[in-house]
Amino acid sequence: MAAKNKRKRRPAIEVATPTDEQLNRGEYRRANHGHYRKVPVIDTMIARDQITPQEHALLGYYRDMASLADKSPLKSCIDFSVKGGDIGPSAAITSAILETARIERDLGSLREITRAVAVEDKSITQWCIEQFGGRERYDGNGKFIAIVPVGETKRVQMATMELRMAARRIVR
Repeated sequence: MAAKNKRKRRPAIEVATPTDEQLNRGEYRRANHGHYRKVPVIDTMIARDQITPQEHALLGYYRDMASLADKSPLKSCIDFSVKGGDIGPSAAITSAILETARIERDLGSLREITRAVAVEDKSITQWCIEQFGGRERYDGNGKFIAIVPVGETKRVQMATMELRMAARRIVR
């Protein structure tokens, strides 16, 4: 008689949910195998109809180029002292560095907000708090709710408008 192969039971995969602090800073979506991934701010903005699909595509292009350029050990094409060994950066990384520099030059004064939202995944509210300061918001019972920017409505609307203008300056 042949012995039956018994399969070993694998322990259940423990799913570590994002902490409360992480949930306060962004949205998370469950990915494969029980892991969670942060939803990019620009994806959240398009879902809320704060930006158009074209603006989302342009901001996504800038995000991809800047992310690839930031991963490079060579931050500047002129500074060859950072290069490791005789092997230089790949052609894709070099072109991403050049493309990111061109886009950021075209953005001008809107570069800071665009980089913060598209690349660093800061919400517009978080960016406004960093730029203009924030205040604590309480509900009617005196319970703390959140920190919001000073002049919240006006500042957030202006920052959203600036981000949309910046997206229109990005040329593929």
